[in-house]
Amino acid sequence: MGKKKLIIIIVAIVLVLAIIGVVAVVLFNNSTKEKPIVYYEIQLDEEYSNLADTDSAKIVKYQVTIEYTDEDMLAEIEKNKTRIRNNIDEIMRATLSEDIAKANGKQRLRDRIMDMVIEVLETDEEVITNIYIQPFVVQG
Repeated sequence: MGKKKLIIIIVAIVLVLAIIGVVAVVLFNNSTKEKPIVYYEIQLDEEYSNLADTDSAKIVKYQVTIEYTDEDMLAEIEKNKTRIRNNIDEIMRATLSEDIAKANGKQRLRDRIMDMVIEVLETDEEVITNIYIQPFVVQG
């Protein structure tokens, strides 16, 4: 009888440990699941700016949209909106129309604007995820 009791106790301990292990795995997996990323956007006013071309008076019409993932960032963007708009205008005024026309020229312009927005807001690319420019029209 002593041997049967020992086997029953060992089986019971193994079952309890297995159940604890399964519960721990389920709890651990549920707590580490990443939340889906939610993207927010704020669209700035439509603007006009001169380009850096010296041979002609080229003007660009554009509207910038900032995409971000932290909903608390909206207040920071609003607080710094004038500075951001001014800096975008300075970027445009320092840009040649031929630079925009090059392969990936518009993407490089978007990257410069995004870097500036990240710097102004003192954040990173995980929070400020993209910059869109629509419409974007060069005249002149």
